[in-house]
Amino acid sequence: MSAMHAAPLSPPPDPVLRLVPSGPEPPRPLRIAMLQRFLPSRSQGGVGHFTDQLADELSHRGHAVTMYALDPAPSGALYQVVQPGEHERVVSGRLGNIFGFGVWLARQDFSRFDVIHAMGDNHLLRTRTPVVRTLHGSALGEALHARRLVTKALFASIYPLELLGIARATRTASDSAASMRHFPLVHARTIFNGVADAFFEEGEAKSPDPSILFVGHRLHDRKRAYLLVDHFERIVRPAIPRAQLWLVFDNSVAAPGVRTFRDLPLAELAALYRRAWAFCLPSSYEGFGRPYAEAMASGTAVVATPNPGAEEILAGGDYGRIVSPDALGYSLVDLLRDTAARESLARLGRERACDFRWDGVARQYEELYAEAIAEKGTRSSTRRRDT
Repeated sequence: MSAMHAAPLSPPPDPVLRLVPSGPEPPRPLRIAMLQRFLPSRSQGGVGHFTDQLADELSHRGHAVTMYALDPAPSGALYQVVQPGEHERVVSGRLGNIFGFGVWLARQDFSRFDVIHAMGDNHLLRTRTPVVRTLHGSALGEALHARRLVTKALFASIYPLELLGIARATRTASDSAASMRHFPLVHARTIFNGVADAFFEEGEAKSPDPSILFVGHRLHDRKRAYLLVDHFERIVRPAIPRAQLWLVFDNSVAAPGVRTFRDLPLAELAALYRRAWAFCLPSSYEGFGRPYAEAMASGTAVVATPNPGAEEILAGGDYGRIVSPDALGYSLVDLLRDTAARESLARLGRERACDFRWDGVARQYEELYAEAIAEKGTRSSTRRRDT
């Protein structure tokens, strides 16, 4: 789970895009079609939050963004949303939405756009408009680390569609180099996820009692909230009786010192990050791991277990602690007792979080759009000369 919708606060950029030297300058502003099945208006999924915030940032920078989605626009969105109409309803249910959305997109006309930015579901597109595809982790990675057999099968069935979507794209981006482990033959530009400006704000005092924050989806999934709860009850709470565990997710846990939160607005979630003494996400798999970046931007020390996203975002442990699952509770006790260590990690994390500011992320995507437009134009000119 990530933060709720918020309009970016970055200033308007210089009107001239920096382009690759060999390509023509694309129109300004760009007409951008974004493809993302779910949005924060109905879902807490991290990719939906990423897409919503990127679309707002690009709109703020002067581009005209149209989102193709199953969900309506979040409140205050700066972009337009196109949804299936009554007569073209996508098959209901999780499987129907996942596979039916791509079929619906294939029937749309994208000729009026300068570029298409797909977060997925572009595997059936046949269009002359250049396509930029962003990979948010890997369906194969999700399948390998899913706890339920049905979830493993679902993600395994999506992986071939990811490969086809990459093949159909003009340019490919990845939210981390770690996400490319399951795409060894694919060339992709690494562009980190952005973090909303609200997480960079200061002024919130740490909670009076030692506190640990977790932000995820459910108790039993690859983010392993159940592991953190177990270590908190067996190790942390007995060692530090006043310690608190704050869980932001969809379940409810009744245990001494444990509080649960659900559907927090952005400002409240950001405040919770800032008040926590430590943030812990003991996930078995993350392609990027937005909550790590949000915690670092908030000035809160991070504890993770080994996974590709944590290894990259925390630079192997330079910006946060990466510990084995067996040592999780003892590491948290040590960190809660060591003020100097927490403050050092918080300071380093804030420095690292500068790489996740939305203005820089959007600028990198503008450059990638320009490259895709230039390449598509070059291909079209070559085809015309050949005929």
